[in-house]
Amino acid sequence: MVLCHNEDVSTAVRGQSRLRDRPCDEIYVVGEGETLHTISDKCGDPFIVERNPHIHDPDDVFPGLVIKIICTNTNSNN
Repeated sequence: MVLCHNEDVSTAVRGQSRLRDRPCDEIYVVGEGETLHTISDKCGDPFIVERNPHIHDPDDVFPGLVIKIICTNTNSNN
């Protein structure tokens, strides 16, 4: 499931972590335990590093880091 900024968080699958339920707004603040990989999977944006030149090391992502996300929901159910 990809949650874009225009979707209601209450539609998220129950039983998932609160981080997983957060929407993918264009301006995204990294939460505790998130990685660029998990954010990319959740938001459907495989180009996070390319869109964020301030990220010099993709492994050095920390809570509070602000990144730009382009939600590309490729799920055929939408």
